Amino acid sequence: MDCNPATEALLQIPKAGLLGKTVYDLVPDEEKIRVIEEIAHLRLEPSKFEGFHAVTSDGGSIPILISTSGVIELHDGTLISICEFQDVSIIKAQEHHLATRQWALSAYGAAAIALSREHSRPSLFTAICEAIVTEPTYVFAWIAIAENDHEQSISLAAQAGRAVGIMDGIHLKWSAEGPGTQGPAPMAIRTGKLQTVDDTRQNTSQNRWTKRFNEYGILSCASIPFRSGRGLSGAIIVCAQRPNAFDPEALEVFSHFAEELVLGLHAIEQQEMLNAEREHSAESDRRLTEAMSLMMVPISLSMEMRDPYTAGHQTRVAEIAVAIAAEMGLSLDRQHGLHLAAQVHDIGKMSIPYEIVTKPGSLSKTERALMNEHSENGYNILKGIPFPWPIAAIVRQHHEKLDGSGYPEGLTADEILPESKIMAVADMFEAMTAHRPYRPGIPVETVLALLEADAGTKLDPEAVRICASLCRQGRFQHLLPN
Repeated sequence: MDCNPATEALLQIPKAGLLGKTVYDLVPDEEKIRVIEEIAHLRLEPSKFEGFHAVTSDGGSIPILISTSGVIELHDGTLISICEFQDVSIIKAQEHHLATRQWALSAYGAAAIALSREHSRPSLFTAICEAIVTEPTYVFAWIAIAENDHEQSISLAAQAGRAVGIMDGIHLKWSAEGPGTQGPAPMAIRTGKLQTVDDTRQNTSQNRWTKRFNEYGILSCASIPFRSGRGLSGAIIVCAQRPNAFDPEALEVFSHFAEELVLGLHAIEQQEMLNAEREHSAESDRRLTEAMSLMMVPISLSMEMRDPYTAGHQTRVAEIAVAIAAEMGLSLDRQHGLHLAAQVHDIGKMSIPYEIVTKPGSLSKTERALMNEHSENGYNILKGIPFPWPIAAIVRQHHEKLDGSGYPEGLTADEILPESKIMAVADMFEAMTAHRPYRPGIPVETVLALLEADAGTKLDPEAVRICASLCRQGRFQHLLPN
């Protein structure tokens, strides 16, 4: 065997030390058989063999590409082959850096999608961990949170990957002294600086967690700190199944991702604050509504005490109106507003002279005009109360008719609130079927016939249809006079 100066420089072995050796002597023992097999099949064409290493003078090795000229036959029949060793360590390093960056970008992309989709802190943390381990290089990811308790402990907020459970029984702290304070997660949280462990097998200072990591096949890890605007501190810990998996390019990607995580947390925190304000506002509205609803009861009772002949009229109208509204598909909230309005729909009669309200016979033209003012009077009484529903307007319009023949404003069709249209049907049905001092209650079928005759001209046809249907089903039987 002979060699040129380039081979001497590559292997750091002088020519004298190489003379007499074969190619097999220049590769590690574990690769000799493969080299023999490749050379045994040499052909006349040039060949290249990848994935081999050359042994250097210091006992180390470098990755090489072996190129052969093919078999050359000399004039005396001797067969020779020229072999070339090419150092590919730089190429391998570049490939490794590129692959590492691709791993990090792949994990970053998946986690960025999670940032845009999740709207709560726990689901966001879990989605991020799951997104990171979609890249096979990263076998485990977890998120550590610094707790503000007296022990300054670190909690595990989320985890994903094949090493789930690896942190069981390991108690970490982000304080500066004591057990459980020196690993990459505590150091990153405490210092606010990125921490890496390139090869857990060579880390002897933290035997407990490095032994656990090695048992799970984790050979390197990176801990990327983050801090949200509301004082939440933590770290994203990414673990790999190979040593030196986090070169500067990968760490730069994960550092940017930690910044995006903080923005995501800020958005969630703002949403949580907004939701809390909405809940507080909704609770205040609920209490106000309850107070107003309770206020309706004594008002209704005081009216019944003033006009005992129509006692229970408003309560019965409210029940009938809500039943019709439910069948028509009005929301529960609107049904509640309709119920309150029906309970006080005749509140304006409190301003009408007592002798007119309780008169047992027919009213004169003047008396009828005064009585018809009760809708407008009711509106004026209720308009200043900040109900969350248009109670005053519903009361004002409950005697309006589709054809404009009603009062007090002579509104038509779409100008009338749906709740007022429903109440008009319920009010007429209850008033005509109820006993009065000056007449007995009108038979139900007669009343329904009268309502159906006005359906579409004076009364809302759907409200009339549903009222008649519910009545014939017996739904209003308990409201009818005996």
